[in-house]
Amino acid sequence: MSAAMELYRGKRISAEQAAAMVYSHSVVDYYAFSVSSRYLDAALAKRAGELEDVAIRSEIRVAPPFQVFMADPEGKTFRLESLFMGPIELMVPPDRRAYTPARVSEFERLFDARDITSDFVSFMVSPPDEEGYLYFCPSPSLALVDARNAKCFIAEINENLFPVPGSEERRIHISEVDYVIEGDNPPLMPLPRAKPTPIAEAIAKHIVSELFDGACLQVGYGDIPDAVAELIIHSDIKGLGIHTEFLGDGIMNLYKAGKITGAKKQLQPGKITSGIAFGSQEFYEFMRECPDLYMTTSSYTNNSAIIAKNDNVIGINAFLDISLAGDVNSESVGGQTLSGTGGQLDFVIGAQWSKGGKSILCGPSTYVQKDGTRVSRIVATLPAGTSVTTPRSCMHYVCTENGIVNLRGRNLCERAELLISIAHPDFRDGLIRDAEQMGLWRPSSRR
Repeated sequence: MSAAMELYRGKRISAEQAAAMVYSHSVVDYYAFSVSSRYLDAALAKRAGELEDVAIRSEIRVAPPFQVFMADPEGKTFRLESLFMGPIELMVPPDRRAYTPARVSEFERLFDARDITSDFVSFMVSPPDEEGYLYFCPSPSLALVDARNAKCFIAEINENLFPVPGSEERRIHISEVDYVIEGDNPPLMPLPRAKPTPIAEAIAKHIVSELFDGACLQVGYGDIPDAVAELIIHSDIKGLGIHTEFLGDGIMNLYKAGKITGAKKQLQPGKITSGIAFGSQEFYEFMRECPDLYMTTSSYTNNSAIIAKNDNVIGINAFLDISLAGDVNSESVGGQTLSGTGGQLDFVIGAQWSKGGKSILCGPSTYVQKDGTRVSRIVATLPAGTSVTTPRSCMHYVCTENGIVNLRGRNLCERAELLISIAHPDFRDGLIRDAEQMGLWRPSSRR
């Protein structure tokens, strides 16, 4: 038996033993995505009512609901801290969850600077290789900094996870692990994919009209990115590169269709660069086999200065609301955070710093409220309490199903006119009246 395996065996404990170490008023970080804690979560749930004020930290858990919160319906023991809210986090009652605003590019800095601290960190990693390295798969993002800055790092071994060979940030040596839990090796949780709506397809057509051979794409998750990928597959566009925060099925499909070569990238030419990955079961198999992935930390993928070192970066991100001046909200509704700041601003800036680059923020021009009322996503001003994810001073292209406009270098009156032109026709007259009252509609403006 190798020295590394002897060390590994000596650090094995049960999930119940790990849970017994947690104390009242401590912070337990589950990390994120499809590798969020499963073994410790189940064991810690059994201590509901026994402990007080235990903070559980999570960032977009892609797994079954938190067992700790299911076991503590009255909130006597556990509360949630999150750097990014996802559907699982939003299942926790609002009075028991708190959101920390931060750009993804800054997450690691928050841990290194001790602005955010953890008493315990526990999440799933691959079994050790012959040298004793356990791999962060499929999303290295901030896994290493999370583990290294914890007072106690507990590795949850999952034999369904696989090595992501390469640089140091994708793995941790068993010597740096405090304890190891072995469990039932749950499969990576696949994400369902919805068929793009006609509106998403219309938005995608406008976006694809701005693309060209050799562009370096950043795209996210959802029906619009999937629609963009599908249109590219059936277009003449070729030779694309990828430098993105998130990697999913859309990019996989582009790669399999031969649309991605990365030949014109200045950084990691020929490679797909990303820090976070989740998708379908087919996608996870793709990750296991693809030789052209460069998975790394989000402090690299989302660093605007690094993004800009690639030419022709096209950043494609979503918005929820945009004011006539160009301030964008992409994370809250009615003052309640539903997602997070994420990496939008990182790529809005990085894409525009890139030679030949473009930032495109996109979304449907309207949405339907719970009471059935249809409202415009293009508004006179953002409502009180609404987050500003991307400020007006950083805006470039905005796209809805009704068209795409360039706000960069445009004054406030010009912006109002451009944004009204891509609003839903039913709301344009009302927006014009709002613009007139705000002094943003001139006699020369078009109706």
